Amino acid sequence: MNFANGWEGLTPDQVRDLKAGKIVILDRDQSQGTDWQRFIQAAVIFEQPIDVVWGLFRQTARQEQYLAKLNKCVTVEDKGTYDKVDFFVKFSFISINYRVQHDFDPQNYYFYWSLDPGYKNKLKHLEGYWKLFKLDEQHTLARYGTIVNTSDLVPKSIQEVLTRQDLPQSLESVKKFIDSNGKYAKPGYTQK
Repeated sequence: MNFANGWEGLTPDQVRDLKAGKIVILDRDQSQGTDWQRFIQAAVIFEQPIDVVWGLFRQTARQEQYLAKLNKCVTVEDKGTYDKVDFFVKFSFISINYRVQHDFDPQNYYFYWSLDPGYKNKLKHLEGYWKLFKLDEQHTLARYGTIVNTSDLVPKSIQEVLTRQDLPQSLESVKKFIDSNGKYAKPGYTQK
């Protein structure tokens, strides 16, 4: 995902909301991909310097600490420019596990992820990204996007609605984690 600057594609109202500390979920996909490739996108301002934000995001297995529906993350490979992490999620009576490869571009404060094709994933498709922009010495603007396809049994429109419903809570947890310099943990979390 290429943005000329962090504000690209945002309306004046969205910029105002971001500066007021709100998380903004975009109404339309900025990627102009085909229908099945549409990203659900968001923007947020973190109250941390860009290098702190980057360092915390680089610790991908710590997502179990702050994401409510994530039971466990296990790093299975870390090569510096990329890592592979196993994710274990439980929704009611359904358990889903999958392996994600995160590819890191530290010079551009950008990383993206997708399912590891060599692993027997219980998701059909997953990809996403974070792109960071320095606002000043203590604030970082971040752009986020994701595509999730659990299976062919659930229509894309329903999956998009479910993702959009879950996204504000998930991003609020990410914001708490980053703004606290990695100290925030979801209720009931105990380090494994």
